[in-house]
Amino acid sequence: MKALVTGANGLIGANLVRELLAAGHEARAFVRETSDLRSLEGAPVEIVYGDALSVESITRAAEGCDLLFHAAAVFTYWGYSGDELETIAVRGAINALEAAHHAGVRRVVLTSSSVTLGSGIRPTPRDEDHQLQEKDAPAYLTAKARQEREAFQRAAELGMELVAVCPTITVGPHDYRLSPSNAVIVNYLADPFKVTFPGGCNIVSARDVARGHLLAATAGAAGERYALGSENLDWATIHRAISEMCGVSGPHYFANHTSSYLAATAQELISWLNRKPPATTRAQAKMVGRYYWYRHDRAAALGFTPEPARQALASAIAWLAASPHISRQLRSTLRLAPEVYEARRRLEEREAVVMGGRPANRG
Repeated sequence: MKALVTGANGLIGANLVRELLAAGHEARAFVRETSDLRSLEGAPVEIVYGDALSVESITRAAEGCDLLFHAAAVFTYWGYSGDELETIAVRGAINALEAAHHAGVRRVVLTSSSVTLGSGIRPTPRDEDHQLQEKDAPAYLTAKARQEREAFQRAAELGMELVAVCPTITVGPHDYRLSPSNAVIVNYLADPFKVTFPGGCNIVSARDVARGHLLAATAGAAGERYALGSENLDWATIHRAISEMCGVSGPHYFANHTSSYLAATAQELISWLNRKPPATTRAQAKMVGRYYWYRHDRAAALGFTPEPARQALASAIAWLAASPHISRQLRSTLRLAPEVYEARRRLEEREAVVMGGRPANRG
């Protein structure tokens, strides 16, 4: 099988490319000419340059492919207007569908997000029957919700098979742009006060999300969406696990919604002065206190068996600790736990399999 992966240099895209290669498939990576390709360095993958906002360039890239995975996206809470986020999300997804149609690719897998299932003020897991209904939701959330709706509508008009996967907070290696998901770990470690806050989320490994994409492509039902997550945890538990695995104390302080919003406002003001992205934004502060908890029963029925959240965090920490996202000064304060070193060993073994182009041992 040959598959085109748009956004192949991103966190999910790079791990998806590796999962395809490890399973013995051919992968074609669709990226922009200005993309940072460190996440694909050394991988036996065909690189094709183009733009998700150009149907013609995606069509050329999709020629001869059996599947199209549309993982190209802008996942951010800063630097883009709501209109820009919606244009990129919605137009990009529709372009991918139309390109697949022109190239004779019958099935498209859309990388959506669990935020399209909404969230709650109580710790109650949600499933694919739920929709985003929060008023004044951050622009990224509303853009992903509209992307899903319009993509399914366009797929029906074209007679295309579209499956959407909805990953939760995805952490893991090969994330050189530092997505907001891995930034949860980096920002907590860089915080001298080690602050935690109310609410919670669902943590899943990038490798499991990649596996979920393949399951959706081969066994998922057209017109369905599948939540891809692992464990539901409150933020204090997540931050405590990060502290334990990195050998630092904390969390020490518990911020409420108001203090989180004030801190985010200050971060944004500082960012305007130093021209660097803020560690947190007011859009993210609005999400404090809510539970982004989800069930993955529908994906489990396809064979989706994610690893525990702590193991996913260990793998992410193993990669981040040696990445440019952790400063040398901060790195010197960390005392990584044995489980992190074990996770690093597994990552290195996995990388050897991918770079060697050999099918992975599924045992």
